[in-house]
Amino acid sequence: MIHLIFLSMRRADVDRREYLRDWRDVQAPMVAGLPGVRHYVQSTVRAVPGQAARYDTVDEIWVDDAAALDALLHSPDYARSALAGAGNLVDPEHCVRLQTTDHVVHAGASIAREESLPKRMTFFRRKSNLSREDMLRYWRGTHGPLAASVPGLRRYVQSAMLPAVDDQGPTLFDGAAQIWFEDDAALQAAVRSPLFRESVKPDEANFIDTNAAVTLSIEEEHRIVWPQAA
Repeated sequence: MIHLIFLSMRRADVDRREYLRDWRDVQAPMVAGLPGVRHYVQSTVRAVPGQAARYDTVDEIWVDDAAALDALLHSPDYARSALAGAGNLVDPEHCVRLQTTDHVVHAGASIAREESLPKRMTFFRRKSNLSREDMLRYWRGTHGPLAASVPGLRRYVQSAMLPAVDDQGPTLFDGAAQIWFEDDAALQAAVRSPLFRESVKPDEANFIDTNAAVTLSIEEEHRIVWPQAA
């Protein structure tokens, strides 16, 4: 299954509440109706006090295969959606589109459609001296189990850019790490734990360009299309 991730930012002159209202009430039904959508989740990016926002929202879509992906990306409704940079609210110059596949490191308990869970998403580019295969080998074989041992996490998924995208040349990001927590207290306890601070975080420098990494605090809140067993 192919996992599409869209990071979007509103235009500077657009109020965040207006943008989110359009995203939920107009964009969500449009995207949910795109051909081949198997799973669709909307998430908001939490503001960090004292820091300028890089993105407002995250849209995630899953389709079956490359043929389904092609049909979705070439559909008229996709072209008219904010995901494609259309509309007058989104800033297309500050949006990111990733085509990935998922590797589940820690499945955890199933997430129900009505649950609203906090999570962290870290988007990164691999170190310049590593091939895609070397990066994946280290990320999945060494760093993944280490990160999965952090106390309190609910679910952990590694989303790596598709090989076909990687072959087209350098991209802004090579992958995204997603870790869900039961609640904010569990998230804060995890990132403050000695294991995370002394082992997990320093280990990132072994396979990613830490200067280019972007970590977002995410609130998964709108599951528009949700399989019975997710």
